[in-house]
Amino acid sequence: MTNLKIAGLLVILTVFVSCKKSGPDFALLQTEKEFDFGTITLKDTVKHNFKIKNISDLPLKISEIGTSCGCTGAIVSDSIIEKNEFAEIEVQFIPKKEQTGKITNSIVIEANTNPPFTTLYLNGVVSDNDTE
Repeated sequence: MTNLKIAGLLVILTVFVSCKKSGPDFALLQTEKEFDFGTITLKDTVKHNFKIKNISDLPLKISEIGTSCGCTGAIVSDSIIEKNEFAEIEVQFIPKKEQTGKITNSIVIEANTNPPFTTLYLNGVVSDNDTE
């Protein structure tokens, strides 16, 4: 009878251990999704840093950053971000002559997240009037 109880306890213990929930196999990031730079002229340059935080247990691995046009550049400060750590994406926008009016440029981050792409936006107005 004692062997039967021990065997029963071992079965129950095995079930509990095997039912342990495993975490996701992707990282999670937290950041502001857009920045509004207001109104600028064609002579102005916009610079902004998007701060990214890894809110998962896995390291956040940024594999690539792309922008929607050649007038916008983006550089990441660290491509591997540990749990609860931060990195910054430094974005610079230099308007071209043909880019006046309302502007929306995107910055796409490819990382080990689900979905694998996160899009950030740079919004504002470019005026061709140099007096603003």
